[in-house]
This record gives sequence, C-alpha cells and structure tokens, in this order.
Amino acid sequence: MKDSRFAWPFHAASRVGGWARGRRVAFVALIGLASAGTAMATDEPLAPTQLVQLQQAGQAPMLLDVRHTDEYRDGHIAGALNIPVEQLAARYAALGVPRDQDIVVYCVSGRRAAHAQEILQAQGYSHVRLLDGSINAWRKQELPLVREGASTP
Repeated sequence: MKDSRFAWPFHAASRVGGWARGRRVAFVALIGLASAGTAMATDEPLAPTQLVQLQQAGQAPMLLDVRHTDEYRDGHIAGALNIPVEQLAARYAALGVPRDQDIVVYCVSGRRAAHAQEILQAQGYSHVRLLDGSINAWRKQELPLVREGASTP
C-alpha cells in the first residue's frame, strides 16, 4: 500500500503548479498577440490641412507620390518623392529614410496609396500613413501644387 501522505501533496502541487504555469503561458501569449497587433496597426490618415501645418512648422514627414510620372509632373505636393506604385517593391530603398520615420503616401484617390502602404509595411516601415483623400482632397481644398515642365509665357 502506498503512503499517500507524500504522494498527494506533490501530486496536487504539480497540478496547481501546472495550472498556474498554463495560465502564465496563456497570459504571455495573449500579451504577445496584443503587442504584435499594435506593431502592425496602421497610423490614421493625415488630413491635407494637417500636412500643411506640419510643412509650415518645418516638421513635414517624408511624402511619397505613387502616381505615374506624367501625373506627378502635372501637379504634386511640394517635397514629394515620386515612385510609381508599380515600381515601389523594387525601389523602396530610394526613400533613403529609416524604417521608423513617418511617411505619408498619396495618389489620386487613395487606392494606389493603400497598396503602397502595404508594400512599405511589408518591408518593415512602421509609420506609413495615407494622405486622407489623396491628391483629390488636396485639390478640392485648393492647396498649392508644384507643376513641372510648365512653360512660362
């Protein structure tokens, strides 16, 4: 016959310890998932007027225009770099900014910019925002555009 004075307390302790350990593991896993979700969360779109304020304060983020070159020449936001979205996966290094720097992406309506945001996030850029309404909203608010190749009379 077994002496249960020694078996039961150790057995119960291992059950309790196992249960507590399981809860700790589950808690750590839950925290890990929550922080991973936070790291992958996208920043809110930036309103055109907010971008103007940042530009005027000398705190403008990196601006990326992902339209075609002819669209860019027809009118773009001052300081924007043009890399068409079709070329971005191969040319993202041309941004020349750290992966934790703020980048604001725009196109005509937002569709290409959203695709560019996905490409940049897949490359490890953590603060990629869309310009709310893209260039259409910028034009609607009659904010200034830089035109290239315009002839002077």
